[in-house]
Amino acid sequence: MSSIFSSLFSSSQFINFYPYVGKSYAACPFKILVLGESHYGPQSKNSYHEWTQDVVENDFLKNLDNGATLPDWVHCHRNTANVLAANRDSNPHEVYDKIAFYNFFQKSVGEGDHADKRYLTDELKAISANALREVMQILKPNLIVGWGWDNLEWKYLPAPRHQIDINRDCAGIHLHLFTLDGFPRIPIWCMHHPSMGININAHRECFAKIKDFLNISF
Repeated sequence: MSSIFSSLFSSSQFINFYPYVGKSYAACPFKILVLGESHYGPQSKNSYHEWTQDVVENDFLKNLDNGATLPDWVHCHRNTANVLAANRDSNPHEVYDKIAFYNFFQKSVGEGDHADKRYLTDELKAISANALREVMQILKPNLIVGWGWDNLEWKYLPAPRHQIDINRDCAGIHLHLFTLDGFPRIPIWCMHHPSMGININAHRECFAKIKDFLNISF
């Protein structure tokens, strides 16, 4: 990761878990930030600023390169690559070398499965919103792709917001972008959470419509 980004993350006021930034991100004419939700683990890991980077670089990409079995939660990254890639099932590096990835919550929210939110507080939501603003200002993405319209969009991301409708029915999905008031005016698309049951082809169709709407190639 660029030393420029590293120094900006470390000197920020609210960012605790530093984003993963692909080696070609800075040079991309159209920059995408993928926004996950949270980490799960003991509170002692909150001081591990590179936790998010470690998940992407080692749990996902290094395991993939070595032919190792991917942990279940890492399939979210593989599915995201399949949604965003020019060709489905291409090498995920073709996507992840160009994007950035960041988790919204800046402390562990629980220690079990995704239903465990024992550490999630209103204070953490507020701190995490401020951290997201800093990440947007530092990375300057042209589009944010969020993991989960049901939780991330409607429960956790700040409101109010401005919604931009693209298609009322894109493969069964109400396709829309939105921006957050008081934040950089960067369009956000929250797709369905990219768990193992996601409909990849439907999301590829919707992402194609977003690219047409924004007049971009990626």
